[in-house]
Amino acid sequence: MERPRRLHDVITTRVRLLVALVGLTIVAGCAPSTTAPPSPSASGTASAIRTGSLVIVGRIVTMDEPPVAEALLIQDGTVAAVGTRNEVLALAGDQVPIIDIAQNVAYPGFIDAHAHWIGDRDYYGIGSPAEAMGEALARGWTSISEQWVNPERLDELRTLAADHALPLRVDAYLALNFGNDFLGDWYVSREPGPVDDHLRVQGLKIHLDDGGGNVVLWERADLTETIARADEAGWQVSVHTISSSAMELVLDAFEAALGPTGPNPLRHRIDHAVQVTDEQVARLVAMEIPLVIHLDGATDWVLSEGLLEQFDRDSPGEEMGWIARWRDFVDAGLHVASASDAPWTFPELELVDDIGRPFDQIAAGMDGRVRTAPETPPWLLDQLVTAEQGLRAVTVDAAYALGDEVRRGHLAPGTRGDVTILSGDVTSATPDEIRAMKVTASIVNGVIVSCVSPEICPAP
Repeated sequence: MERPRRLHDVITTRVRLLVALVGLTIVAGCAPSTTAPPSPSASGTASAIRTGSLVIVGRIVTMDEPPVAEALLIQDGTVAAVGTRNEVLALAGDQVPIIDIAQNVAYPGFIDAHAHWIGDRDYYGIGSPAEAMGEALARGWTSISEQWVNPERLDELRTLAADHALPLRVDAYLALNFGNDFLGDWYVSREPGPVDDHLRVQGLKIHLDDGGGNVVLWERADLTETIARADEAGWQVSVHTISSSAMELVLDAFEAALGPTGPNPLRHRIDHAVQVTDEQVARLVAMEIPLVIHLDGATDWVLSEGLLEQFDRDSPGEEMGWIARWRDFVDAGLHVASASDAPWTFPELELVDDIGRPFDQIAAGMDGRVRTAPETPPWLLDQLVTAEQGLRAVTVDAAYALGDEVRRGHLAPGTRGDVTILSGDVTSATPDEIRAMKVTASIVNGVIVSCVSPEICPAP
């Protein structure tokens, strides 16, 4: 729900001392940067530092091959090697800082593929973009997708990029409407693509129906023409879709632009996808449309928006089976990302420590429990996903939904040097064990931008 305001390169560069030997094995040194590096902090405040080099030693879940590695080398912001400790250290040489993460576990930097951390910060009591991004980083997100960006918000993001004040990656989606407030094709004088290494103007956002799925906001012809123009101009389109009736409209519009069997090279996508029929699932698969859902938040949404009130709770019939079809989507072979939709999935719009985290998405996908439903709703029992599927939803498939799966969402030579370090392994834990985990550090472009463990990432 939204509101307006709304591989292997041997090191040849000179190095700079970054950290000293503190507690665990850490070797001083860092790749050149635009400024002296700041002290890592839990808040992840903005910094002018852009790229870094380091070696991570420990258990590393790569979402690639090998699936688990002993060490990872990031050189000048890019992953240069993944493999055994001896292999990676031999490539790194003697001058790159070595971070031993001990019992912690490293993952590809988690990607929040649909959120409003910066643009809607006022709604959850955050005063500045730096603070909003710090909250996201402290929760383990290294990329956030701002899903409702009007001209004023775009100017703010561009200014932050120009000031080197984006400590994480931001993908901006330019808003075409909210409710009945239509902004027109204001994007036509612009082009999609990177502004700098941390900011991309990635796509367009269409708000197709309201939060409860009761009111469709676009006329069929207008929606079809708008998506066709955007597709021809090379813009990815992200469409807010709650109800099956809205889903039918957007699938018709995508089919007019792509054909009934795609392909979908721009990654036109559907966000929320709360109510979807069997026939619509088949059409999504045929056109290769990725979905962005909210494993931690969808149940709250369904209950708070009264979607269940449309059905007979004693005998809901087939329509009840159209709600929150997580496992059906995955089993059908769709790319399914899960995102926070911050702050609109926060109960009472209140940001607390145990909310808005990527591993909350994984845990809720496994047991269906959320804050307003401490027991798994019966209509979700056959739609739960595994830990690995939930992990894909905040890494590999989230990157796919952003059209950046080559560089993000997995750790392999040539990918972005973005890493999230957690206190445990989500692939072998129960949902409650996952919820109890802590974010040890967030790394973007090989730079530690958020950290709560001085033993792992001490201040210089």
